[in-house]
Amino acid sequence: MVNVIVFAPSPDQLGYIGDLLRKLQTDEVRIDAMHHFGSPEILNHLNHYDVIIARGITYQMLCGRYPGKHITHLNFDGTDILSALLECRESFHPGKIGLCLHHEGLEEVLPGLSELCRAELRLYNVVDEQTACEAVDACRRDGMEAIVSGGTVSNICREQGFPCTYIRIRPATLERAIQEALNAARLINTERTKTNIIRMILDNSDDAVMAVDETGHILEANGQAYQLYGLAFLSDWKGGPVQRLNAGLTFIGSREVPCRDGEEKLVTIGGQKYYVRYKLISGEVSGAGTLITTSAASKILQEERQIRKSLARKGPTAKYTFRSIIAVNPEMRKKLEIAKKFSKADSDVLITGETGTGKEHFAHSIHSASGRMAQPFVAINCATLPESLLESELFGYEPGSFSGASREGRMGLFELAHRGTIFLDEIGEIPVALQAKLLRVLQEKEIRRIGSAAVIPIDVRVIAATNVNIREQIALGKFRSDLLYRLNALEISIPPLRERPDDVIPLMEGQLRILAAGLGKQVPKLTQEAQALLCRYAWPGNVRELRNICERLVVLSDAADVTVEDLNELHSFSGVPLAAPISVSAGVPPAFSPPVLPPSQPGKTKQEIARELGVSRTTLWRMSKRQEGLK
Repeated sequence: MVNVIVFAPSPDQLGYIGDLLRKLQTDEVRIDAMHHFGSPEILNHLNHYDVIIARGITYQMLCGRYPGKHITHLNFDGTDILSALLECRESFHPGKIGLCLHHEGLEEVLPGLSELCRAELRLYNVVDEQTACEAVDACRRDGMEAIVSGGTVSNICREQGFPCTYIRIRPATLERAIQEALNAARLINTERTKTNIIRMILDNSDDAVMAVDETGHILEANGQAYQLYGLAFLSDWKGGPVQRLNAGLTFIGSREVPCRDGEEKLVTIGGQKYYVRYKLISGEVSGAGTLITTSAASKILQEERQIRKSLARKGPTAKYTFRSIIAVNPEMRKKLEIAKKFSKADSDVLITGETGTGKEHFAHSIHSASGRMAQPFVAINCATLPESLLESELFGYEPGSFSGASREGRMGLFELAHRGTIFLDEIGEIPVALQAKLLRVLQEKEIRRIGSAAVIPIDVRVIAATNVNIREQIALGKFRSDLLYRLNALEISIPPLRERPDDVIPLMEGQLRILAAGLGKQVPKLTQEAQALLCRYAWPGNVRELRNICERLVVLSDAADVTVEDLNELHSFSGVPLAAPISVSAGVPPAFSPPVLPPSQPGKTKQEIARELGVSRTTLWRMSKRQEGLK
């Protein structure tokens, strides 16, 4: 319930206002109306009202006494003043009229008003009771024959027998002001409801929760924080520094004890250990504060054990969705729509594209949007394991089946992905001998562990990815064509970053926001010149290289703006190839065009070049070999 009070300008308007309020009053808003003269004691007892409607001196007094309340000014306009002047002319026929009110802005229209009422007008400023008495005395000294004014001056003139006309507010003006106040009351009621809901949510939490501003001063705390930190014994805890409650507490942005968004720290309170988690409260432009959550260490450990058991039962899950893929480029958006359609089917998918283009993000997203989303998502990089280990990882093994095998045996990744999805990254690196076994698994929908004669039926969707030209590998005898045709029932090629320069800046800005929030730093802004250079760059390492550059910018740069000079300091763009059309040999599809590598740089090792590109030495070697083969 929101309480509203209306101070009627004159007693004769109380009846009209009462009728109006009875129409507007609701179950959510309670409205009172009254009239007063002077400075009654009631003005000191309006704390229970949320919205106040008043005019003139009463309005000025209330603004000074209740700065935090919503006070609507019931102000008369030019039409009201002109009507009062004409009424004064008709009633008293004065040659000189004193206009006694707060005259801000009236000086310019005074000559026009004088001409309309055919009398000399003089302004007397009235802002409070003292200036009202002074204005009446001044009118007498100056020979004014009548006065036009508001309520306070009118009452003084009535007591002294001085001719005076009261400025009445038209019903339309009065109704408009009351409607404005009611709108404010409804907004207050909505915000109060939201606050109560948030308060209920916080108080129903088992953890102690506090919110502090960007300087570390406490804004709010829930009931659990009251008990844990003894806030009931601190009358001035709100607005005080959070370190006052416990020396081990800090906040995001603190220079003395820095912490990052999402960071957890262990503190001692009353001789017991507690975990304190810090979460950034985001504003429209930058961080607006910190949410501090305190939990008993024993409770955290118990929850962690439960989560681990739940994950063990559920199995691995996908980390990304289509919403996490930034795509502005039309061609990239088209690929995204194709991938979304693929997610609705249950066929195997082959994703091609250069290293670092985001093939794994697409694989995760396809699974997350598929009918298998609630089932396991298992990923393996086929290029990182030798043939013997890769086979045991994929298919599992029986106890003692080979030297060094576990006594309990091991479940393979295909078994672990049962009813879900398995993601075979770098499928082009699988040895030919193992390809035959993989093909049989895909065709027969069953696996046989190493050292076992029994077959295990499986229901698994396969998403494979590669950055090599599989068809070239087939021509060289390094990949089975029947395995390719089994894998690419649905095929999608991810374009490299140099072919979609309009994605560069959105990707950069998104990564800068994520990394800056993680480090508790201000998000760097890219200048126009820096954006132009980034869009012209060839990006041989694609999105992976872009993320590495963003991380260096956030970690090393303390400036608000990122300039071309900053880019040259963090990453050597000079002498590095700019994006340009890439010529490919006949018969090689454009989707498998190798990335352009920078010219050899004297004095730099392969490890240093690979680090600059954001790729591994193995990937750099394969890239250079493929480029040599196309010359």
